[in-house]
Amino acid sequence: MRQISDKELTHERLGARFDEALSEYDTARRIEVLIHDFLGDIDIKGACVLDVGCGLGFFSRALRARGAEVLACDIGQELLERVRTTVGCQCVRADALALVDQFGVERFDVVLSSECIEHTPSPERALQQMARVLKPGGRLALSTPNVVWYPVVKVATLAKARPFDGLENFSTFGSIRRALEGEGLHVIEEQGLHLIPFQLKCFRMSRWCDEHLQALRGLMINLCVLAEKPTP
Repeated sequence: MRQISDKELTHERLGARFDEALSEYDTARRIEVLIHDFLGDIDIKGACVLDVGCGLGFFSRALRARGAEVLACDIGQELLERVRTTVGCQCVRADALALVDQFGVERFDVVLSSECIEHTPSPERALQQMARVLKPGGRLALSTPNVVWYPVVKVATLAKARPFDGLENFSTFGSIRRALEGEGLHVIEEQGLHLIPFQLKCFRMSRWCDEHLQALRGLMINLCVLAEKPTP
């Protein structure tokens, strides 16, 4: 594994503060879109699923609830120990920029990653690696913050209104699409989340915007993308 910088381990260093910094609403919405909406039309019972950047294991737990065989990976060893205890799935320390070296090509039926690629030195390379470990016919579901909101996030960080101090390389729908299509994947669906910052707790209005204003998804805080690797 390459030398992981201290900035990449910010979530590991946060410890218990990581839980406190999360929004239950935001996490639930990302689970709803990535797992229930994006993967809801396929049977993943028994499927081999890789959760890249598993964090506290919320997505691994939701995938296991649907019967998937989940392999959770992260660069944070303490995070993995917690997921191993609370979720009970297989956990492996792995670098999102070197998934092929760790797992080999075309290994997984589904690859899922939520709020991970922005914390790597190269979101594009992370996407390329996820695409390469995906089997033909498999699906990739991911979410990451929108670069449009980076100035707001930067100001909040400088004002110490949020505890994160690591890498934050945000993306656009276009940059994600180019990276995945460059690996031969076909983007099936794009959704935005949170036209209104969830910190304002206007949850009913926020959900209404998610459901009715997808024409403005390029302005929403989180970018959610579903792609598929064609079969030969």
